[in-house]
Amino acid sequence: MNLTVIILAIYLSTLVLVGLICSKKSKTSKSFYLADRKISTLPLTATITATVVGGSATIATAKLIYLYGLPSLWLDIGAAAGLIILGLTLAKIVRKTKLYTLPEITEHLFNNKVRSTAAILIILTQIAWISLLIQGTGAIIAVLFPINYTITLTIITTIFIAYTISGGQYAVIYTDIIQFLIMIIGVCFLSAPLLYFKAAPMFSTIPMEHLKFPVNNSYGFLPIISLFFMMLMPHLVGPDIYSKLLTAKTEKTATKAAILSGLFRILFAISIGVISLSAIILVPGLPSDQAVFAMPMAITQLGPILSGIILAAFISVMLSSADSVLLSAGTILSIDILKKNSILISRIGILAIGLLALLLALYLNDIIQTLKLAYTVFTSGLTLPILFGFYKTKTRVTSKGALLSLISGGAISLLWLSLGNPFQIDAVIIGLTMSLIPLLIFRDVKNERKNPTTTK
Repeated sequence: MNLTVIILAIYLSTLVLVGLICSKKSKTSKSFYLADRKISTLPLTATITATVVGGSATIATAKLIYLYGLPSLWLDIGAAAGLIILGLTLAKIVRKTKLYTLPEITEHLFNNKVRSTAAILIILTQIAWISLLIQGTGAIIAVLFPINYTITLTIITTIFIAYTISGGQYAVIYTDIIQFLIMIIGVCFLSAPLLYFKAAPMFSTIPMEHLKFPVNNSYGFLPIISLFFMMLMPHLVGPDIYSKLLTAKTEKTATKAAILSGLFRILFAISIGVISLSAIILVPGLPSDQAVFAMPMAITQLGPILSGIILAAFISVMLSSADSVLLSAGTILSIDILKKNSILISRIGILAIGLLALLLALYLNDIIQTLKLAYTVFTSGLTLPILFGFYKTKTRVTSKGALLSLISGGAISLLWLSLGNPFQIDAVIIGLTMSLIPLLIFRDVKNERKNPTTTK
């Protein structure tokens, strides 16, 4: 176990060091927020992949597979589909705007009221996303070290806040490249095959219901549709992903990187599926409230050196998403809510949002509940009006329709979720429906619109 501690300490120290080095390159707002729009295809692919393969793609999916079987992989399949569709359709449009944030794009498409409302909704959901990632990291470390849970989460939060504040987008991208490589090696090429070979002789003991796909008794078609769209839509319209696309050197770079990231997301989905099935055998019988620990507990059976490398890879998964979401949130707080293009204000915002996410993580302490909260509200409130806006010459959507769509979709999905999904209808389905209605009612029948892809 001492070797594992050393490996993790070296890794985390390296991330902080990279952030300090990158602080020298982040002197202007363009460099801090957008890395001077100089990022080429391979590093952009690495940073997008590292961003989207987070707690939902690993710890949350692994817990669901452990409890309910392979249909839980629709979480990752939906995300991969969203990225590929993004690359084929919107990535070049996003890059062409030459803006800074997703809310700024909404003003470009609609008006300032829509921008402000979108910014507030995004900040709230990003706090939940970061909370999810903090909890995921805590679940891994809790298996390794008998440290107080609150102290563990506080240390992790402090680390990724520190290097994000210091180096901005350059620090996030360069650390993401490191984390991407560690993730690929640790998750896909070490953890998945090694755990499979360790568990393979006993695979016949896995309940048949867990192996059924695409549906089983735990997940029928309606829950799968909800899972799929809950993950597809935020990967088609996502503030952290768009912040990466806006750093791309060219529109073609943005397109290729989004598609490649979707393909890598599929690779990670396959790997997590294998790891989770192996965990059912190697760490059997965990109750639902302990199932989040099944995957890291299985990995510790591979010995101190390998488990140190692999668990560092899973911590990479969490931190590489957390830093991107945190930087995106800080940027939106400064540029879209306070209307100040200020690195100092963004850094203060990053600190404040990180601390709020930590408090939410300590309060909820349920990774699946946090996942549903974040993705449900974002998907229901933000995705449809923005998609309609990109194609508003055809959809004829108005600013009034977009504003009501944001409010009704987000608020009603949150209410529905808080009521426990009445009538067994998922909040995502209800939220998307209520978001769609204003878009269809409040339309510009004259279609007198400017081209939504026109840059400012």
